[in-house]
Amino acid sequence: MLKATCTIAFIAGLSISARAQDQPHKVEVGLDVVNYSPFTSGYNYFYNAYNNNKTQWLSGVTFRYNFDRFGLRAGANYTTNTDKVDGSGCADCLVGQTKGKELRLKLGGQYSPFAKAPWLYVFTDVYYRRYTSEGNFSGGFTGNQNVVLGLRSNGVGFNAGVGAKVRLLNHVHLNPEVYYDAARARNTTTNNDPASGTTYLGSNRTRLHAPAARLNLLFAF
Repeated sequence: MLKATCTIAFIAGLSISARAQDQPHKVEVGLDVVNYSPFTSGYNYFYNAYNNNKTQWLSGVTFRYNFDRFGLRAGANYTTNTDKVDGSGCADCLVGQTKGKELRLKLGGQYSPFAKAPWLYVFTDVYYRRYTSEGNFSGGFTGNQNVVLGLRSNGVGFNAGVGAKVRLLNHVHLNPEVYYDAARARNTTTNNDPASGTTYLGSNRTRLHAPAARLNLLFAF
């Protein structure tokens, strides 16, 4: 909670300091320097991660085209994570790790509601989300269980929030954004026993609802 409060306060401070910025350029391209989602639920069962690490560095790119106070925006993010499961304190639990990968393709718009503050804007993005994970585990009560557990997830989501542009140089801006992230996805799970070659399929759904913040670095033309 403290980290989230500090992050929001930092972004708010940058927004206030951004007064007297230049009028927006037509084209902006940039990097997602850091994404922070402190309240995101991390797991779907003990072996499959819903979402990647709460803090992600240099995870994506963004493109924007501005029409005066209205702008179009697009972006892509790719993140990874590794989660280890230690069942040594449980006689019938498995031990191993899961590796996850997530791709998001985003499209949206933004609007500056105040003519005298073009650096401040509200935005909405919709996105396609593809998530996969795979874990190799061994153990169990008899000590000879081996299993490969996997997940394939496809879904859609949206972001809605507020952002600001803080000029560093004539064509370089810091761009903090605070937003709400929501997503729905359908998952296919697999449980494979390498010894017998048997694979069991299952399905469930991912639901994500969480506030988040990110900091972009924009280059304007």
